Amino acid sequence: MKVSAVPKETVKYIWKDVEKVLKESVETAIGKMKMIDVLKGILEDTYVLWVVFEEDKIVAAFTTRIIKYPQRKSMALDWVGGSRMKEWLDIGMEKVIDFAIQNDCQHLEGYGRKAWGRALRKHKFYPEYIAFRMEIENGQR
Repeated sequence: MKVSAVPKETVKYIWKDVEKVLKESVETAIGKMKMIDVLKGILEDTYVLWVVFEEDKIVAAFTTRIIKYPQRKSMALDWVGGSRMKEWLDIGMEKVIDFAIQNDCQHLEGYGRKAWGRALRKHKFYPEYIAFRMEIENGQR
C-alpha cells in the first residue's frame, strides 16, 4: 500500500475514484461543503489531495491544508475517507508529518467524530476542544 500527494494537474484523471471514497466524509459537513467545493479547493491550492492506493486501486483519500495562525503554522487534515485505515494510517502520518515539516508547520490538527481519537492517540494527537453547532432556520430565532 502506498500513500502519495497528487499533483493538482492530475486530479481530473482520478477524481471519480477519489469522490467515491471521500463523499461520505464530506457529507458530514452538513450544508457547509460539497464534493465540488473540495475539488475547487484542490485546484485552487487550498487543499492538497493525498491518495492511498494498492496496485491501481484507490483505497482511501484525504486532504491537508496549511493554516497560518498569527503565532504559528499548522497542517490541517480536513477530509478523510475510504477503507483499511489500520493498514495505511502509519504510512500516511509519516508522509503528512514530513510534508508539515517541509512547510514549516509547528503542529497538525484534524477534525472529525469522537472515534477518531482512538485511531490518532498512538500518533500523539489529543482532543483540543469540542465544537458545537446550532442551525438558524430562515434567519429566524
